[in-house]
Amino acid sequence: MFEVDPKIGSKYRFVNICAQRTRQLFQGAEPRVKLSSENVPFLAMREVLAGKVQWRFKGEEEPGYQGVDKKEDVSVEDNP
Repeated sequence: MFEVDPKIGSKYRFVNICAQRTRQLFQGAEPRVKLSSENVPFLAMREVLAGKVQWRFKGEEEPGYQGVDKKEDVSVEDNP
């Protein structure tokens, strides 16, 4: 088992971030960690656990942002 980084906060947000990063990897994004496994979801999880994936709450930079809503909307940055 593993511990979710306190900055991420919850296992549900962790899964959401991993899923978005998995989509990016399937679409051709460069991996940020070296692994012998070609299992893309596992690679995405390892990147998130290693702190190599930048993410933010959607709308965080927009005027009037009030914090996290119930949807857990997060955005994963594609740039390293």
